[in-house]
Formats: sequence, structure tokens, C-alpha cells
Amino acid sequence: MRFVVAKPLIVIIILCVFITPGCSFLGLPGTDDLDSLRMVSATQVFDINGQLISKLFEENRIVVSINNISPYVQQAIIANEDTRFYNHAGIDPIGIIRAVVVNIRTGSLAEGGSTLTQQLAKNMFLTQERTFTRKIKEAVLAVIIERKFSKQEILQAYLNQVYFGEGAYGVEAAAQVYFGKHSSELSLGESAMLAGLPRGPNIYSPYIDLKAALDRRNTVLSGMVKEGYITRDQVEVAVQEPIALAGKKKRAVQASYFLDYIANELVGKYGANRVYKGGLKVYTTLDIKTQEAAEAVLGQLQGAVVAIDPRNGYIKAMVGGKDYAESQLNRVVAEIRQPGSAFKPFVYAVGLNQGLAANSILVDEPINISGYSPENYDKKHQGPITIKKALRMSVNVASVKLGQQVGIDNVLSLAQNMGITTIIPQDNNLATSLGGLTNGVSLLELSTAYTAFANAGVVSRPVSILKVLDESGQIMEENNPSQYSVLLPEVAYILTDMLKAVIDNGTATPAAIGRPAAGKTGTTDNYETAWFIGYVPELLVGIYVGNDDRQPVGISGTQVSALWGTMMNKVTLGTSPTEFVVPPNVITGIPICANSGKRNEWGCPDIEYSAFVRGTEPQAINYRARSGQDRNLKDDENQVQDTQDAKPRWKFPIRLPGF
Repeated sequence: MRFVVAKPLIVIIILCVFITPGCSFLGLPGTDDLDSLRMVSATQVFDINGQLISKLFEENRIVVSINNISPYVQQAIIANEDTRFYNHAGIDPIGIIRAVVVNIRTGSLAEGGSTLTQQLAKNMFLTQERTFTRKIKEAVLAVIIERKFSKQEILQAYLNQVYFGEGAYGVEAAAQVYFGKHSSELSLGESAMLAGLPRGPNIYSPYIDLKAALDRRNTVLSGMVKEGYITRDQVEVAVQEPIALAGKKKRAVQASYFLDYIANELVGKYGANRVYKGGLKVYTTLDIKTQEAAEAVLGQLQGAVVAIDPRNGYIKAMVGGKDYAESQLNRVVAEIRQPGSAFKPFVYAVGLNQGLAANSILVDEPINISGYSPENYDKKHQGPITIKKALRMSVNVASVKLGQQVGIDNVLSLAQNMGITTIIPQDNNLATSLGGLTNGVSLLELSTAYTAFANAGVVSRPVSILKVLDESGQIMEENNPSQYSVLLPEVAYILTDMLKAVIDNGTATPAAIGRPAAGKTGTTDNYETAWFIGYVPELLVGIYVGNDDRQPVGISGTQVSALWGTMMNKVTLGTSPTEFVVPPNVITGIPICANSGKRNEWGCPDIEYSAFVRGTEPQAINYRARSGQDRNLKDDENQVQDTQDAKPRWKFPIRLPGF
């Protein structure tokens, strides 16, 4: 292993450093002055129309001398990043071999083998690309740096250069961001916490996950004991130190939650240094007009809003809470909540897929299924109703009956195929028909799943970044829509037609905006969370309202639908209404009696206009003058002929995802 890993690398470095001065064939930069940190350029983020949204996290760095940095920080960094720092000449063959052995033993990349000097060379003078050539350059530069500068100068440059998260570059900026003090004033516990950040600033930040930050701090302290810098008694004192964070400063930036969302994605691909100071240009799917409307909609209510173009998955707006300065938790993706009745469309989609029609009848009545007795929100029952009426009025008993008939396992399978990842085996029960999931769903995943209803049965996965250019204008990445089919267009359209009725004369009438729109309300037990997921052909907007502490929010899905209507009126202002595309073999506008499922029934108190696959629509009833006795007899005959208590008339296959 010494021969395979270490020897060739050492030979190359010797040749570069001593035989070929400067190693010019590798194109190495100069390393004359570590104090002159290279000028950095902020990454620019643009919306879908090319409008600049923000410069992504302007670099925050305050350069200080090694004498103004707490010795604890210096010791903690060395003990945990490069224990042989004072003994090697830039690269550490022993450390490389040890890292390889550990990685083989653990089956992972648990150890990196890079010295502090190598890390400094990479971050100051090279890119983050993972290639053998870059690794050779890094090693050669490390040896050159070690020949030119003292260990203290190298350590000083490293501590001033390394990224600690939260936009803080260098230990002085980090000390101020996290603890509101100078780096010379840091205690042992604070120093250990900061020293644990460079390996994962987005993982170990105490602002993001305090428990993870404390666990990492304790690991750093153990490393310091192992290397003889501190004693066990000092560790005992350090772990008892109260954590007094300075608190995040307010950042008045538009689309802050969205910026964090894409920043996390970019950092995962290119590294924090490249993203935050590499002069990148990031072109996103965000639309400023839609974002402004979304940011205004919550008011003083806590919750989240996401807007997606169902035709391609482009995220047009993202609001992760009512106040970014108060809380940076992005509730669009991080909050998992019970969806309530907003989950019912999956049940009805399976029913349609199995051959039911919009006029199939379910009987709304008191039920008890093995001890499970769901109730309607108004504690009343309506008797026979169509499944379209059951959905538009969000009738719980009917949904449970339908779930039992179509099979909850089929409902869960469809929801998973449509992108819901939080479903577990324990959800295979009738409460799922009402959205009573064990874990719940995120707003982003639920909204993404609804894109299939709006987009002819095709799920459009979320896309936030269209392309990224480097500082030279070269394309680093381009992203196209990622889509797959889960339902036939006929099923998706008929369900959309049913969801249009939710807004036209169902539980979401406040969402009416004077143009074709569809959606579903959801209200969980005790008004803990209220939802509305609604869409027009070109835009889908999901909103939930709910307190972080899960205390009742005091409003229903119907009231959230009013928020949706307010937002959509702003977004669509000045645009022409568009219709949902009707599949060629679907017929629309058939008048149906919602209490019997029959067509054109005389004296029906509730007429709804439904869509059918052509040839499956009920035939018109030809009424003629007759006695009351004859009419009753004829009605009985039609009841037998035209209503079949939710029995299938055809069957469509559920399409599995295709990539």
C-alpha cells in the first residue's frame, strides 16, 4: 500500500519541487504572499426573467494575526484536522496511508488524508474539482508553501481563510457570527465548537442543529485530549459551558428561503468556497412577481407557500415562513404535517383509475368498520351522493368507504409513485382516506404530487436552477424538466374536473378567481394545520397554515383557500384565462343529479356538471307526462338502471414512474 499510494505521489512532488522549479507544466499559481487573500466575487442569482435577485452571501471575512486567535482554536484545529502538522513538510504520507486504511475498514470516505497546508493550497489557489491532476497540484503547492513560510504563518493563513458556515470566512468573522465576540476571547468550549464546523458547516452549525453542533464539539474536545493539548478535567468544565449564541442578524433579502434552498444544493455540488466566492451566475426558475405575491399572502400567520409550474416543475415562488429574520426554518421542505382532506384526491384518483365515474354513488351514513367510526365535519349525513359531490364537499364517511373499496394499499402506492416519500407501512389503514398519515407530508412533496392532476397525469419534479455559469461564463450545469407519467390523461382530467367543483360550489368557494381553477382544502384535527393546494393550467400553488408548536391555528382549509385566491388574483392580473386541456375521448358538462347520479333528473335539488370518458356517460332521461304513481315507478326503474353504488365501469392501469 505504501508503494501504491504514497511513493508515486512523493516522487512527483520531488520532481516538481526540486528538479522542475515551479512545476510550470501543471500551471501552478504563485504563492508568494499568504496574507494577500485573493479577491473574491459574490455569486449572482437571477430569476427566470434574468432579473437579479441577490448576490448570494457576500463574503464576510476579518483577517487577524495568529496572536489574536485563541490558542484553543489553534490546538483544536490541529488536533482534529492535522495531528502531524508540526512534523510534516506539507504532505503527510503516514496520514494518507492511515486514511486509506480507515476508509477501507469502514467502507466509506471517513478520512481524507489532506494536511492543513494542502487544504489551504486548495482553497486559496485551486478549484474544488475532484481530479488526480488537482490533487497533484494541491500536494505540490503544499510542499512549496511549507518551504516558503513558517508553520505559524501557514496556520494563520488557514484560520483566516477557512469557511465556518453562516457566510463567515475566517475564525474572527465566525467568532462574531456565532458568539458575538473576538476570536481572541473564545473559551475552550466555543473554540471546539468552531473547530468542528469546517468539515460540515451546514451540518454542524448550532443555528441549524444545536445537538449536532454539541456532539461535534465533544468529538473535537476528545481529539484535543488525545493529542495532549487539554486534560479530561478541562473537558468536563468545557461541556458544562452554557451555549450563548449571538443570534442571526436580520437579512432583508427577497426570496431568502429560496436562496437558502438553492445554496444548499449548490454547496453540495461545488463546495462552499466556490459557491460563496467563486463569481458564479445562477439562473433560477423563480419569478419575482409570483414571489412577491407569495411573500405577502401569509401576513401574521405562520406557514409556508410554494408555487410550481405544473407543466415543467419550475419553482416560481417559495416562502418558508412568515418572517425569515425570526426563523430560517424552511417549512416548505422541512415541516412534515398531517395533510387532512388535502390527501383525499389520491383516494378518488385510484377510484377513477379502477373504473368509477364522477356520478358513481356512495352512501353517506353512520358506519363502524371494526371499531373505526369516522364522522363528517358537520356531524350530519346526506345519504346517496356522487363521488364528485363527496369530494367537493369533503365528506369523510364517503371517502373512507371509497378507500375501503379501492384498497388503501393502492392509494399509498399511487401517492408514493407521485413523489410522497414520507409514507410508511403503518399508513395502510382506513384513516389514510382522510389524510391521517403516521408522519404526514411536506408542502413541497404534496404540491409536486398534485402536478400530475394539473398536467395530464404527468408528475413534474421540482426544478429550482436552470443553469450555472462559472466566473468565465462557461456553463457548469443546465437542468431540464424531469417528468414521468402516473395516470392516464383521462383520469387526471376527470379528477381535475371534480376538483374544479371544490372551488365552484364546494369547500373552497373563496378561492374562485373568475377563471378555470381546481384544488382541495384540508383541515386537520383541532385545527392544527389548514391546507389548500390549488391550480390553474399554468401555475400550482400550495399553502399551509400552522403554528410551529402545533397549537390550533384557528382557521380551516376554506379560509386558506381565500388566501390562495388573493395571491392568484395578483399573479394572474393582466393575463388571459386558459382552459384545462380536455383529452379527445372525454366529454364534459354533462348535467348530473348529485344525489342520485342520474342525468337530467326532474326536480333534483343539486345539479352538477361532470366529465366522462366518452361512451360511459349516463343516458338522458326522457320524461313524459304521467301520473305521480307512474313517475315513481319510472324513477325506481332508472335508479336500478343508472346508479350502481360505485361499481367500476372500466379500468385504467396506474402507470409507474418512468425516468
